[in-house]
Amino acid sequence: MSHYCIYLKVPPYLDQWLRHDYWNPVSGRVEFERGSNIHAIMSRFLRKEPKGYMRGDVSRLLPLEVPTFKGMNPDQHNYLIHEGQKALVSAIKRNFKAVVDKELSVFYSQDVAITDIIYAFMAEHGIDNTPQNWESIRQLYYRLRGKSLKLRQVN
Repeated sequence: MSHYCIYLKVPPYLDQWLRHDYWNPVSGRVEFERGSNIHAIMSRFLRKEPKGYMRGDVSRLLPLEVPTFKGMNPDQHNYLIHEGQKALVSAIKRNFKAVVDKELSVFYSQDVAITDIIYAFMAEHGIDNTPQNWESIRQLYYRLRGKSLKLRQVN
């Protein structure tokens, strides 16, 4: 395990979810499982830090572990290029969408009040109870439900 981090800016609900579900309190950062899609992206896009690169203020950003990969020394390969950061955020969003789908899909065809379901989901995953977080997850839920119901109608 390396002691290097990369720092990402993600929406608040993703930041809170990652800090709740993937946070390592010992290292003080988010750590993903070896072999995950996140690790695959990092192994492809981690580079040597450019000469003259200044990290800047990272206090409001999400720290993620720079894993150790065979043939890549994290002392040298600890900089994620911009395109890699975009791919990483996209993968994190897809992972979150998969969690929402897995845990809430049982309610897609039920006549239930979505408000309480989303608040319960947020509480279970350490996401702050704010209108912005709730609305982001509600929209995601409705999109997933719509796709699921369309697929059922086709079949």
